[in-house]
Amino acid sequence: MKKNIILLTVSFLGMIITILLSNLLNGVSSTLILTAAAIASLVLKIVFFAIAIYTLVNTFKIKGGWGIKIFKFLNWVYVLFLTLMFVFMIYIAAKLAVDNYNYHNTRALEIIPDTAVKAKINPLVDYNGLSKDFILSLRSGNIDSNFAKMLDYSPNESVWEKMEDKGAWFALDKSVCFDNRTDCRRKAKGVSAMSRIINNPMILIAPVMIATYHLDEKLPVCSDEGLRLVPKGLYLDVVNNKIIVIYKGTKALTKCNYLQLSGLNARDVGYEWAKVNRKQNIEFPYPENISKKVYQFKDAIVGGSFCEDDKKPGVKCNVLYPVDDKVVFRVTSYPANIEFKIWDKKPVSGHQESELKFEIRFVE
Repeated sequence: MKKNIILLTVSFLGMIITILLSNLLNGVSSTLILTAAAIASLVLKIVFFAIAIYTLVNTFKIKGGWGIKIFKFLNWVYVLFLTLMFVFMIYIAAKLAVDNYNYHNTRALEIIPDTAVKAKINPLVDYNGLSKDFILSLRSGNIDSNFAKMLDYSPNESVWEKMEDKGAWFALDKSVCFDNRTDCRRKAKGVSAMSRIINNPMILIAPVMIATYHLDEKLPVCSDEGLRLVPKGLYLDVVNNKIIVIYKGTKALTKCNYLQLSGLNARDVGYEWAKVNRKQNIEFPYPENISKKVYQFKDAIVGGSFCEDDKKPGVKCNVLYPVDDKVVFRVTSYPANIEFKIWDKKPVSGHQESELKFEIRFVE
């Protein structure tokens, strides 16, 4: 009987230690270490479960007083608990497998959850010559009422403090239609490229074009809908704390190696920490990137000298800053998507549950 008591104690303590170590390893960012730890944890759990079964079988033949009866009862309860735990683990594994299959099912990206509500995409605006206060008041007025309930919004001064008041803004047409023969960047006439983001605060993380001059001249660059990166669908899922934005995917977009993620809106509303939760047909070319580690957005609008207002030569142009390799990406094929976890405070690791999720989809 003494042997059974020792074995059951070893099993119980071993199981507790295994669970505690698993929780401690949640802070580790290395995928290799986490995988090895998960395998080792599963093996140890099976071993300790086998010990519990062994002690239970051994006690069938033992007869005695109330002490032995209590031990048998505790052994039964413990084995039953472990059995339920393993059933739950199998259920979670099966659910993850099904979710993973659905995620990589190409038709899944065309399905919007029943809990999501379609939100308004505000039109692009010509910001040239408009005051900083007017642009920010216009922005505040464009926050969806459902989204407003999720946060207490006031502009983040560090995002806007270097904006040029009544400055010029890079035109959307010129941000797409580069011409190597002329410096067409010095044109600010027309709707502003940044109004895609600034005028739509719910688009927390947005794809932006760094450059298109490397694209094949045979591609319809200037008229390509995909390269304009104007969203075609925006959905707010308050039940699951998630936002989905859909963009048109085109051949030219897959040829573009100079796309970057902008977290301007995320930073402005207080969610400046993010990490890619999962992705499909998306490539991050640089070794250190937002898909590997938790990333802090530093996006801001600053007055530069990259463009001019045709009406007011010499006026500084407001541009997005900085350019960062860690958020540079490319679309390899369709459908493609990136789902992010977003936090208002720096998480312990990228595995920590987030307050909000944001998904970008590219669909042909």
